[in-house]
Amino acid sequence: MKTISMTVLSVTLPLLISTAVIANDPFAELDNEVEQLYVDDTAEFEQWYAEHLSEFNKWQMAYLEQWDKQQVSSIEKWGDAKTPSQDTLVVYNEETESRTVVDLEKGEITINYPAPSNSTSESADADLLVVNKVITDNKELWQQVGFRIPEPATSQVVYVEPVKVQEQTFEEVRQEIIAQTERQMSQLDIYAEQNMVMVSPPQKERIVEQQKQVLEANKQKRIITAQANIQKQKTVHQQQPTKMVEYKVKIPSSALSERAGSYLPQIKIESAKRGLSPALVLAIMHEESHFNPQARSHVPAYGLMQIVPTTAGHDVNKLYRGNDAPMRATDLYNPEINIETGTEYLNILHNRYLKGIKDPKSAKYSVIAAYNTGSGNVAKAFGERRVSAAIKKINSMTSDQVYQQLITNLPYDETRNYLKKVNNRMQSYQAHNNSTI
Repeated sequence: MKTISMTVLSVTLPLLISTAVIANDPFAELDNEVEQLYVDDTAEFEQWYAEHLSEFNKWQMAYLEQWDKQQVSSIEKWGDAKTPSQDTLVVYNEETESRTVVDLEKGEITINYPAPSNSTSESADADLLVVNKVITDNKELWQQVGFRIPEPATSQVVYVEPVKVQEQTFEEVRQEIIAQTERQMSQLDIYAEQNMVMVSPPQKERIVEQQKQVLEANKQKRIITAQANIQKQKTVHQQQPTKMVEYKVKIPSSALSERAGSYLPQIKIESAKRGLSPALVLAIMHEESHFNPQARSHVPAYGLMQIVPTTAGHDVNKLYRGNDAPMRATDLYNPEINIETGTEYLNILHNRYLKGIKDPKSAKYSVIAAYNTGSGNVAKAFGERRVSAAIKKINSMTSDQVYQQLITNLPYDETRNYLKKVNNRMQSYQAHNNSTI
């Protein structure tokens, strides 16, 4: 990638000044020379900016390639598209050829493994032994999600079912691909805002739009490929029937609040430092990871508050820690670092990018949306290119009007739904924790 030198301005400027002083209109001449310098370098800046965003896009799409491979493998072997994500844990055991899926969104754990070819009703005891071995092997995992002492499985909850691809599988995969693409477009918008150079707003929008078209084309390609593969595997499973042993159990209803409670002391400490509501942090953490410190999405984002190392992580490093570099994913799996980073990013959004919003509720709605999609897209929801102009409009509206404007006009469905969910959860945490939040 070509590096653009900014030293040319400092070298040329003294010469321009000395020449301009002897002219009839020295300041006009100086302005003309500097403007010419800017024009001469415009194409160079635009090329650098386009290449920079292109590299970011390639980095994002590389993680989607991993997800696509996992999805194909899952449908081929298990008949479904259950893959690791920010709210789903998937653990494989080579010894038992089993798969354990912890779905934090649905609140259930499922264990599967291929049924022996000679499996009969008399072999139920053998199946039970395998399931209980898997439970024992994953004891720590079960405890992490809410089972203090995992209870042994019984024959009443262990079934042998034929492996088949369900009719809704393609629609589930399609919707996931759409959501992934929208989240990546949001991150592209945030990255573009953070890496502003001497490129005019219209040119910047053109370059960003070109990169979004790349993401859109990739989305359509992935959907077509997924549809073909799912149809193929549906036929394979019909022509070559196999069976799967399945055990499913609900995670205790108290597990979510217990996981949240384990992080509440740290949340209160970091929130207090920045004047944030702990209920806001809890609601975002709930939506982002269901309080799973090892959560990783295919944006990619990491940990409890789903920090993207190159956008939110870089911002916090640069503006808070004095380190102009992206964060490391390994650090973001540390709950203390993740909570510190997530709360500081909320603080940066509130007191830097969206500074000046007078009504506290309006500010909170705007910050929630910006946490997901960036302050630039908040501005777009109010029909503005510049955030400062959007803030003027926000300050002329009631908080209810601001909320309705955001959930109606934010650029992405994913962000509109995100704002609704986080707002509802925030109110719930406030209602149930008045003594502590």
